[in-house]
Formats: sequence, structure tokens, C-alpha cells
Amino acid sequence: MKKQVILLAALFLAVGLNAAHAQVQVGVSVGGGGDSFHLALGNYYHAPPDQVVVCQQRHIPDEEQPVVFYVAQRARVAPRVIIDLRAHGLPWVDILHRFRLSPRIFYVPIHGNVVGTPYERYYAYYHGGGRVRLVDADIVNMVNLRFASDYYHRTPDEVIRLRAGGRSYAYIHDQYHPHRDDRRFDDHGDHPHHFND
Repeated sequence: MKKQVILLAALFLAVGLNAAHAQVQVGVSVGGGGDSFHLALGNYYHAPPDQVVVCQQRHIPDEEQPVVFYVAQRARVAPRVIIDLRAHGLPWVDILHRFRLSPRIFYVPIHGNVVGTPYERYYAYYHGGGRVRLVDADIVNMVNLRFASDYYHRTPDEVIRLRAGGRSYAYIHDQYHPHRDDRRFDDHGDHPHHFND
């Protein structure tokens, strides 16, 4: 009888551990790439894993997480500061104003035409002296354009073509990631500092 109780307890423990592991895996998944997106994000922005996890815990969408870390670096504040503002519903443009940052910081040089793409509004803003009013999607697109092209060593125009074809950033990550290991990305010049908080 004692053996049956012990075996039953061990079975429940194993099932419980598997369920907990599955919940963790679901919490960090993006597209078909598992947690590789979040590893890439941490590598590129030199962000400790716990800060990436905070983004997820505060329900910051995956495509907005690069914006959190990019803006935090440019504002020279801890990512949690930006996460708190965004989690409370503050638009990205308002967050920039709060830290006296211009949306021009998101500019990425390109060679192709952006008319009819998700990037059209931003480049119209950039070249039109700021007369176009930017929305959250414009900023999310620009930061992800930089992240995807820079981290995976692809041209911005290549990423733009995929997005113009209706591809999500999760899809783009999955396309570019499989043959790349997640080594620290140390040769990029847009990292003012490592995060400590």
C-alpha cells in the first residue's frame, strides 16, 4: 500500500512539473521559434533575461519589446521605467516626449521605395519635417526594422519587402533565425550601455 501511495505521489509530482514547464515555454514562445526571439532580443540590447521576462509579465506584445529596450537605452533609463509607462497605456510618441527624444532616432537608411508599405508614414514624417502625425505602429515598425536587419545582417529593404508582403515580425524572425546561433551581439554601435536595473 505504501508503495502505491509513493508511486501515485511521484506520478502527480511529475505531471505537475511537466505542466509548469509547459507554462514557462508558452510564456516565452514567439511564432515557431520558441524562446529564440527573446534570446535574440536580450543579446542585441544587452538586456538581462529577467528584464525580458518583465516585459512578458506586464503583457507588452512581442513586437513592442524591442521598442522598450531601444527607447530605454536612448533615454538612459532602466527598461522597467519604459515598461511601466507603456503598460499604463501611454502612446509611444508621448513616452518619447517625456524623455525629450525625437522620433527621428528611429530612422534607418534605405535604398528602395516605401510607398504602400507599413513604413510609408514614418519616412513621410522624416522627410516632411515632422508634419505627419506618427502612431504606435509606425514606431514599432521602425524599431523592428532596425532590430531584424541589424541582428540578422539583412538589408532593411529586404525586411521591408517581407513586411510589405504581409509578413509579421515573428515570421521574419523565424525565417532568419534557424541558422544563426545566439551569441552576444557585440559589434553594433547603437548600445549606449548595458542595463543594470
